[in-house]
Amino acid sequence: MTRDDLIAAFAAHAEADPRVLALLLGGSLGAGGGDAYSDADLIVVLAPEHHGAFVEQVRAWAGEIAAPVLWRQVYPGLPLFHAITPGWIRFDITVTVPGRVTGARAGLKPLFDRAGVWDALPERMEPRSIDPAKLEAMIVEFLRVMGLLVVGMGRREYVLGITGVGLLRGLLIELMIAETRPPLPPGALHLADILPPADIDTLAGLPHAAADRASVIVANLVLAELFLPRARALARQVGAVWPDAFEAATRAHLRRDLGLELPEALLADSN
Repeated sequence: MTRDDLIAAFAAHAEADPRVLALLLGGSLGAGGGDAYSDADLIVVLAPEHHGAFVEQVRAWAGEIAAPVLWRQVYPGLPLFHAITPGWIRFDITVTVPGRVTGARAGLKPLFDRAGVWDALPERMEPRSIDPAKLEAMIVEFLRVMGLLVVGMGRREYVLGITGVGLLRGLLIELMIAETRPPLPPGALHLADILPPADIDTLAGLPHAAADRASVIVANLVLAELFLPRARALARQVGAVWPDAFEAATRAHLRRDLGLELPEALLADSN
């Protein structure tokens, strides 16, 4: 069974189930894009009276089409499930009700719709606003990981230092994505479709830390030089509170224990 076969089979399965009001295809495929590696993001829409029972039965319901070798609920309490078939076809199932479908007509494809669920959606979604509190938490976490460089280098835990570099790189990517204000949270494997080419080039050019003191330190400093000025600018735009005291303490910590100075570019006026 191919991915397209699986999608068609789910569409027929949903249409034959009187509880299902609509089956929509989301993700990159639903938006008219995607490629051979894209998964199938399926949105099952039911009347509210059938929702709870269907959530309890959705694995068995999906198994009638493709018994998964991996099945997991993504977030406890939320009816979003990830699955992988024996042939390693990936599909997600979200179970929802009319009026609670996240998305717009431009980003969703109706596979089956007996209740006009797709027609009731907005044509397009507005760019997402940035939550100042989430941005503040991201900045604090970046500084915290930077400060832990002292611990890693003091213990000569250079392998763990590489892990820290990965955490900082992930936060830089998260910041870059936030700057684009995507209408919906992007797929984890679609970075090149989200970020501008200049950001992709920046990420591709990041130094690769080896398990030694010098390269771990260099990687940390390069990431700090990239992340903090951009984070400061974005914080100004959205009204996020900059953690001045924590930044100052982290600078002093790195200076005192490792003799490191964060790049001067980070000292730009934050007003």
